[in-house]
Amino acid sequence: MRRITLGCAVALALGVSAAAQDSTIRSRTEIKTDDATAFSMTGCLRRDVAGNFTLYGTAVRAREGLTTETKVRTERDRDEAKTTTTTRTKADEGRVGTAGTLATFLLRPRENVALSQHVGQQVQLSAIMVDPDHNDAEVKIEEKTSVDPERGDTKTRRSRTEVEIDNDAGVQYTVMSVKPLGTPCS
Repeated sequence: MRRITLGCAVALALGVSAAAQDSTIRSRTEIKTDDATAFSMTGCLRRDVAGNFTLYGTAVRAREGLTTETKVRTERDRDEAKTTTTTRTKADEGRVGTAGTLATFLLRPRENVALSQHVGQQVQLSAIMVDPDHNDAEVKIEEKTSVDPERGDTKTRRSRTEVEIDNDAGVQYTVMSVKPLGTPCS
C-alpha cells in the first residue's frame, strides 16, 4: 500500500511540474506580394452581431512585402501565469514598425484561416489589400513557428503558401495568418 501511495505522490508531483512549465513561442511570417499592399496588424480581434470580424489596433504596411517576428514568453507558477509579447515588423522598403495610431480594421479571413477561436484576444495578423486598379494579386507566405518549452524538446513547424486573392473585398483586409499573443482584450 505504501508503494502505491508513494507512486501516486511522485506521479502527481511530476504532473504539477509539467503543468507549471514555462515556454517561449517564436514565429516569423514573411509575406511577398504583387499588385497588393501587405499589412502586419496587432490588436484586439472582435466580431459583431452580423458576424463581421474587426481588429482594433495598429498596422504597419508595405508595398511589396513584410516580415514579422513575434516572441510570446509565458512564465507559469502555481498561482499565476505571466505572458510577455514582443512583435517587430520590417517592411521591404527598410522601415520598421513597432507601434502606430489605433484604428478599427474590417477583416475577411482567407480560406483556411480561422478567426473565430481568437475573438476577444490580442492577436498579430498578416493581411493584404489588393490594389484598386487590379483584379487580383499573387501572395506568397512563409511561416516558421518554434515552441521552446523551458524543459523539453523544441518543436518547429514551417509552411509555404502561394495564393491568388481576388479584388472583391472592397475596403476589407484579407487575413493571411493569425497568431494569438496570449492575452485577452482589455
